[in-house]
Amino acid sequence: MVVSTGELSGEIHALHLLEALRAHLAIGTSGLGGSRLAAAGVDIVHDYRDISLMGVSELFSKAGHILRAFRAMECHLRDTAPSLLILVDFPGFNLRLAKIARRLGIPTVYFIPPQLWAWRKGRIKTIRDCVDLVLCILPFEEEMYRENGVEAVYVGHPFVQTVKAGRTRDEFLAHAGVARKGPLLTVMPGSRESEILRLLPVMVDVVKQVSSRVADVSAVLPVAETVSMEHIRERVAGTGITLLPGLSHDALAYCDAAVIASGSATLEAAILGAPSVVVYRMAPLSYWLARLLVHVPHISLPNLIAGHEIYPEFIQRLDPEIIADKVVYMLNNGTAAIKRDLDEVRSRLGAFDSYRAAAESIVRFAERVYGPLPQTP
Repeated sequence: MVVSTGELSGEIHALHLLEALRAHLAIGTSGLGGSRLAAAGVDIVHDYRDISLMGVSELFSKAGHILRAFRAMECHLRDTAPSLLILVDFPGFNLRLAKIARRLGIPTVYFIPPQLWAWRKGRIKTIRDCVDLVLCILPFEEEMYRENGVEAVYVGHPFVQTVKAGRTRDEFLAHAGVARKGPLLTVMPGSRESEILRLLPVMVDVVKQVSSRVADVSAVLPVAETVSMEHIRERVAGTGITLLPGLSHDALAYCDAAVIASGSATLEAAILGAPSVVVYRMAPLSYWLARLLVHVPHISLPNLIAGHEIYPEFIQRLDPEIIADKVVYMLNNGTAAIKRDLDEVRSRLGAFDSYRAAAESIVRFAERVYGPLPQTP
């Protein structure tokens, strides 16, 4: 079996999926991944770390790396003729790989499929022609794919099972060295250098504004493992923001408000019940292209799942004073209505063990193709 994923979050999902699959099947695995998959016994054909990108504008600078990775994966599929190709997220690369797999007669499953409901809806033809089974993680995706002639199964979102606090509130505050008497504000500028460059200065200004208007505010910033702690420390020196190595789930679970870069962290915040403001800024070219291609009323998943705005969103034009106004309003006026809306989002996501459900769907599909399979002893 070959697996293909192109960034850290996808690799983590792929790792958990493989663990669930190995509970059912005795399988050998190779593919596109990184150190986590390698440590799990996956034969890495190409390391994804030199092809992970953010925004259309970064595509040009990494084009050579992407081409080499694709050629390596294409040759690997031709040489090994695997029984199954599992694609995880990373659609620009993986859909091209799916076309190769179809020409080679390799059955293909897509876990965490492209967000066609948001942009590039023309990709549905490629998926219909080249992907045998789509495993959806958002509740509205299954119907959309089925209506377009694609076999799809909703397996639940992985975050429902994996996103949880690791400590009690008192343990977290003590570990973080944060005072317990005032409100806690969590800021999360993203996990990529380009995101941090664009968003951290704004978030620092928001913290300053909130601190000047609300007494005894403490601010924490969980630093993603993909980011240099020293690099962040230089940028927040003298601001009073406490840096935390990881601990993002605790920081969201126990905060009174959060300012978060648009992305998967917004759904983590919703699952953990964190009242939040969502911000984002990208390179001008990427933003211009996104305006042409993306057709959704909101950018954050909690708002899309709810069908209305729960989390205020600020895109591209980020005024710290206006963002701080939203945060201060949350802190001063309570968040009961937001929390009721977040309860509804969690209800819509369900209570699936996503990785187990996905693994079982893959096993059923593979048995339809190959008949009874060798089970794990």
